Amino acid sequence: MYLPPYIQTALEILKQHGASGYAVGGCVRDALLGLTPHDYDIAVSVPPEETMACFAGYRVIGTGLKHGTVTVVLDGHNVEMTSFRTDGEYTDLRRPEHVRFTPDLAEDLSRRDFTVNAMAYSPDAGLVDLFGGQEDLKNRVLRCVGEPDRRFNEDALRILRALRFASVLGFAVEPETDLSVRRNAGNLTFISAERKLTELRGLLKGVYAKDVLLRYRDVINVCIPALQTLNAEEYAAAAAAAGGFGDDTTGFAALTFPLGADVAENACRDLKADNKFRTAVRFCTEHRDDKFATPGAARRFAGANGKEKCLLLARFRTAYGIDSTLLTDVCREADVLPGSIAQLSVGGREMAALGLRGPEIGEALEYLLALAADGAVPNEPAALLKAAKDKKTGA
Repeated sequence: MYLPPYIQTALEILKQHGASGYAVGGCVRDALLGLTPHDYDIAVSVPPEETMACFAGYRVIGTGLKHGTVTVVLDGHNVEMTSFRTDGEYTDLRRPEHVRFTPDLAEDLSRRDFTVNAMAYSPDAGLVDLFGGQEDLKNRVLRCVGEPDRRFNEDALRILRALRFASVLGFAVEPETDLSVRRNAGNLTFISAERKLTELRGLLKGVYAKDVLLRYRDVINVCIPALQTLNAEEYAAAAAAAGGFGDDTTGFAALTFPLGADVAENACRDLKADNKFRTAVRFCTEHRDDKFATPGAARRFAGANGKEKCLLLARFRTAYGIDSTLLTDVCREADVLPGSIAQLSVGGREMAALGLRGPEIGEALEYLLALAADGAVPNEPAALLKAAKDKKTGA
């Protein structure tokens, strides 16, 4: 298994100090799948204080000392190192009340969520796979380490992690794990909204999101209770649309579209979505069926709402078979034709110089925008001022 130089350096430093270190979890899984890991986590055989001592002279951050995690900065990379541990009692369905550090790698791996995430690797020891993770990778199966009910009652967020992995990797959830996912789905009500949204957004980005949304409606309903108002046919259509985007924003908008813009936005609020995500979901939901009679109308719409949101809307509409060529074209063209009053080459001062006052100024600028956006008058001061004078005199 390939390890980048800064990870090799970390393992070598640990070895020089009499400690053992292993790349562990998702990076091992992804490497075995032929994917490039996003980051590398290291499991360490010594307590966190000793880990920190091994890296004296480097920048070391006590990320989560209570749970054995420190972060070491190596060659500009933040590397999380967590001591081998066993977990104490979970009382909040999310994190253990306390942990016990152990020198035994097997004990550490046995507490992990899924077999495909419970493998470790070091150049000296090679691959350590105690729970059949490699075989499950080969068979594209997602299986809990040990008893599924225990794993999901320790940390209920693992339920959504299972669905995210199934969506992104295309793995089937093995029968006992599947039953436990459904049996314990209600525990997700105790998980923070932000954590649930993160997993849902990851799920919606997956290639197999449609299959997961259709198969696990009971779990999705716990996270977005408003979806319970949809009948089976309505939900199936929404899930099929949402799973076709490979994008979390448009996917969420499609899933909640049948609920209406207000309810879709409230679902975002309930999940503590950031303002950009929330407003984008509402924008897609609210404007999916808008009509644009002329390029000027589309251009003014894009000018008022911003090209980024309008291109997102165009992709959203296109997926439903709604022709969005006009909207896409005006978003991508050079800014020769204006889409908003701010883009006009004249403003209120010029209108006032023509003798216009108060509301007359705004009305004149709106008139000029309509002309310029449609290409009827060039967006140049002389041409716009002539058009404004002609309108004022009735010429």
